[in-house]
Amino acid sequence: MARSNGWMRWLDRSLLAAAARVLATANRHRSLPVSPSRIGIIQPSAIGDTLIASGAVTAIADRYPEATLFIFHGENNAPAVGMIAAPLTAIRCDFSRPHRALRMLRTARLDLVIDLTPWPNLTAILARLSATCTVGFAPEGSVRGGLFDVAVPHRGERHELENLAAMARVFGAIGKYRMELRSTECALARELPLERLVVCQLSAGGTRAAEKAWPLDYWAALCRKLIDLGYAPAFTGVDADQRTVDELSAQLGLYAASTISLCGKIPLSELGDLLRRAYAVVSVDTSVLHLAGAVDARVFGLHGPTRSWRWGARSARGYSFDSPHPDAGFIVYGTETHPSGMDIMKALAPDVVLPVLCEHKTWKEGRLEPVLPGVCPGVT
Repeated sequence: MARSNGWMRWLDRSLLAAAARVLATANRHRSLPVSPSRIGIIQPSAIGDTLIASGAVTAIADRYPEATLFIFHGENNAPAVGMIAAPLTAIRCDFSRPHRALRMLRTARLDLVIDLTPWPNLTAILARLSATCTVGFAPEGSVRGGLFDVAVPHRGERHELENLAAMARVFGAIGKYRMELRSTECALARELPLERLVVCQLSAGGTRAAEKAWPLDYWAALCRKLIDLGYAPAFTGVDADQRTVDELSAQLGLYAASTISLCGKIPLSELGDLLRRAYAVVSVDTSVLHLAGAVDARVFGLHGPTRSWRWGARSARGYSFDSPHPDAGFIVYGTETHPSGMDIMKALAPDVVLPVLCEHKTWKEGRLEPVLPGVCPGVT
């Protein structure tokens, strides 16, 4: 998808932007259909974005209970699509081949298409060409909003959950927005020391993974202190993340024997249950962070290129650390670049993280409050 491919990003911002302007001139701006029978939802790639959008998807399903809902997704986010708590027909679609994607959308004979991506002109054009009525996001200064019959303002100065809440309200949702996900019991959890398990997600996904990563020597310092205090660090991720865990284990030396690698061992559908039951979760800005927030885990997010007010975990037991680097927070949509990108996470020192984690503090109503005080070994 355009988010992770430089050539596609250039194409999207040049030729496809021009095409969007032309198509927008012919848009009649229709009202939402009263009773569409076939609805398409476009959610191409990222796992985290899919989890965050789940509340909007369930709002669509609630608004049109008699309709058949098709969600057009990519290979990467297929497991996340399966977790959305709504009746969906999932269709894997290669959006890097627009002509094939358009053919699949049109073959579905859709009455309404909702594009849940925030910025690509490609998905907005595909939506416009696939149904008589379309709904999608309109970022400030973007031409894509003109392609939708109902354009939902997408603002980079608010949390992404609030942008999805605005989308959900189009379909009648009321009350506080939340992710609506199915989670199954983690089969491996019974073999783990949950009361002292600190789940650590070292790696982010996508082309910005290196910039979002916390330095391994920082993770090593954190893990050594956690082990000294009696905790058991456990590392999550896919099979490919084991290489990073191995590099960390080499730095830990004898301490590595007190850690647990869960890479490739826990399906995404079971991970939420583990995160909720573990003592704590420490994660860089990636899908694990969003999932931990969705299940109200005690989660500590590490932010550098992104800011927590834009992408952090929102839950009663969540807390976010933002890098003090002067260039922190340059990523708003995911496509931005910065020459200091690789240096920002280095400014977030491990000594800042450990005291908050071990004092059982969490963010609630704008202030830090202790939870279960006095449990952390070695901390008074």
